[in-house]
Amino acid sequence: MVVIEDITEQEAAREAAAREAERAAAAAAAAAAEEQRRLAAEAQTQAAAAAAAQHAAAEDGGEAAGRPQGAAEPAAGSGAAEGDAAAISHAAPSQPAERSDADKEQLVVAEGLKKAGNEAYAGERWEEALDKYAAALEAAPEAAAAQRSVYHCNRAAAHLKLGQWAEAAQECSAALELQEGYTKALLRRSTAYEKLDDLERALADAQKVLELEPGQAVAAATVKRLTPVVEERREKLKDEMMGKLKELGNMVLGKFGLSVDNFKTEQDPSTGSYSIKFQQ
Repeated sequence: MVVIEDITEQEAAREAAAREAERAAAAAAAAAAEEQRRLAAEAQTQAAAAAAAQHAAAEDGGEAAGRPQGAAEPAAGSGAAEGDAAAISHAAPSQPAERSDADKEQLVVAEGLKKAGNEAYAGERWEEALDKYAAALEAAPEAAAAQRSVYHCNRAAAHLKLGQWAEAAQECSAALELQEGYTKALLRRSTAYEKLDDLERALADAQKVLELEPGQAVAAATVKRLTPVVEERREKLKDEMMGKLKELGNMVLGKFGLSVDNFKTEQDPSTGSYSIKFQQ
């Protein structure tokens, strides 16, 4: 005869408790493993971000790679100054707190290409520098606006060295679209515009730099040099326009035996308003 022993309620409770303890232990082990994986991923992310920051900390102009430590920035109008108008620029805007792993990897690659471009620039291999900076733009994620702005600005510096003024201005404009108030891009574009004889815009960019960084030496020198020239051109243009308007007026009034000389403009000193008087 087979004896079937009854399981008491206490024994059943103990077994249920044991099973629950096993499940809790398994859940705790899984949670610990997940935490270890998270910490490892976080350490990897921080390492990648530190590497990117180390690359980004280098001087963002290609010329910085070849300038001896402690050397002064070139003066305006001389050699490197035409392409490297100022070493001081606004700090890049803070980067997003989180980037995808793919973006971080792309940014590390892009910064490596920028460094290679800086080395080519320092070696006066301008075309090679242009290619490296272009490759950096291709590699960098679209979200890395500050870095992409620097690559465009570095391309502008290389174009200036090659005497490609229009291309330099275009690259600076692209840099400023990504990073408004980027003073190095403004200064390089001012140089390019001056070379293109677009003195109005060259002066405007230099004045903008002084608004952002009062006392900036290169911008101050540019404003001092260009202001009288631009004002003289404005006056000349105004005289030319008035001459053309006078010719047009005489052409119309001549049909009636009159000319603009028959009309005199007088200003009322008390109100500042003008009146036109006819004189024979």
